[in-house]
Amino acid sequence: MTRSPESLALALLTNRVVDVGVKPFTAREFFRTFASLHDLDGILELSPDGIATKFLVAPDAAQRIVELLAASRAFAFELERLEESGVHLLTQLDDDFPYRLRTVLGDQCPAALLIAGPVDWLSMPSVGIVGSRSISDSDVEVARRIAGVAVEAGFGVTSGLAKGIDQTAMAAGLDFQGRVCGFPSEGVNIVARRSDVRAAVHDDALALASPFGPNAPFSVGNAMARNKLIYGACDVTVVVRSDKDKGGTWAGATEALERGYGRVAVWMGADAGPGNAALVARGATPITDLDDCSWLNPAKTAEPVPVLWPFETPRLF
Repeated sequence: MTRSPESLALALLTNRVVDVGVKPFTAREFFRTFASLHDLDGILELSPDGIATKFLVAPDAAQRIVELLAASRAFAFELERLEESGVHLLTQLDDDFPYRLRTVLGDQCPAALLIAGPVDWLSMPSVGIVGSRSISDSDVEVARRIAGVAVEAGFGVTSGLAKGIDQTAMAAGLDFQGRVCGFPSEGVNIVARRSDVRAAVHDDALALASPFGPNAPFSVGNAMARNKLIYGACDVTVVVRSDKDKGGTWAGATEALERGYGRVAVWMGADAGPGNAALVARGATPITDLDDCSWLNPAKTAEPVPVLWPFETPRLF
């Protein structure tokens, strides 16, 4: 792809692709240093003194910026290797960057994402489906039914690839031939080691997007950071099961409710999780009837997709 000088500068300053011996900027740190993305105009030509003067930063900070920008050759080489394997990097300055993430997350939005699979799916109407790793048979049925309702209404299915609800929902979305998007809590190279994930991406049945380095391992911190991407990318996110006052599902849902990272709905039917009612008390929309799709509103439906019932056995995860 053709990348503007400003997009290249943003990619280099927040580089997670290759280790160049200089700590890259986080999204929050970037926006504390630069007032806006437009400040990157002409930055590639500036000297350390010029950067210090223009952005009112200390000499050591200016030198750090120069060293990050100077790593373009190593960065380009590694990026080419990734692109040959079907992984592409998009920054917030690229037209195809998921628009909801930019508008919903603000300065919490990653500066760049590594993406494999259909890039445009990440900007299309989608329902997030999340929940605990430890689930019951009824949780499985609820997650599959919600995925089916979403696909039938023309939405995609988005989740985080974790065991339990995430994988169940994404597998159902694939079975119904819907648009399925995943935000893993590790790098794209790590998650792509799984043959089923690789095959789905290769078949353009699954889109993956990660703000982490391509070889970043799983960590609790990554999982927490990943949660906001699911909520931010989706028209509405449904929590199937959550613990109360603990766990990643609870943390992600409460953060989304407190910070306005998209609409949150919660299953409140039979066998609802111990934290589900508490999330409703915090402002989430309750779902008590799987045949009542009012929780999708005010999200607008896309082109309907027929879904056959009952569910087939998931063929992924």
